[in-house]
Amino acid sequence: MNEMTKLIGSHTAKGFALALAFGVAGCGGFNGAEQAHYDANYTHPISVEADVATLNIDVVPGQPGVTSTDRNAIAGFAAGYRQRGHGPLTISTPSGSPNAGAAAVALSDVREVLSEHGVGGNDLSYTPYRASGTDNSAPLILSFKRYVAKPTACGDWSGSYSYDPSNGLLPNHGCSTQNNLAAMVADPGDLIAPRNMSPADAARRGTVLEKYRAGEATATERSDQDSGAVSEVR
Repeated sequence: MNEMTKLIGSHTAKGFALALAFGVAGCGGFNGAEQAHYDANYTHPISVEADVATLNIDVVPGQPGVTSTDRNAIAGFAAGYRQRGHGPLTISTPSGSPNAGAAAVALSDVREVLSEHGVGGNDLSYTPYRASGTDNSAPLILSFKRYVAKPTACGDWSGSYSYDPSNGLLPNHGCSTQNNLAAMVADPGDLIAPRNMSPADAARRGTVLEKYRAGEATATERSDQDSGAVSEVR
């Protein structure tokens, strides 16, 4: 009786192992290795390309600096540089044109506006360019390097929604998400490499260390108004 029980148990175990092996093999080959490792970054990649943003400031001989409209344009350009600029912001001034003297005066105003909006010092570079001797309005040209994200086009409906025995992913899967990411990312350069870390707050670090040495609490004090609750209204 014991021998019969052992024999039945042995066959049962072998049958279970065989069924399990077939089940695992079936799962492994159900959708295939390509779909098992699916990633929208590969099927719908976002290409990041370098681009140059430019702003022309027209300069007229005898004009006392830049106009208020130009100041607003320069302020917006400075904001764009601070958000997405890579490398220096270059100011190109005309040389050899009748308005070269006026351009030098306008340059001072341009630098002033840029400084007011957080762009100055090592952020700036200067270069002359040869303008026509008859061009009375050769502009000051502001430029900087930025990155532009370009996603792939969506709309591949070649897969069948009505019949798909493999229950696989359709060609358009993940495309809209990739397009939204490309449209929303503040600086497409972040898709290439992470930004450098900003310097540590030395003043705050010194305060915490002094409290630690004195045996005081180093955490930020919280008032009664600080709460993690969304609302107490019921």
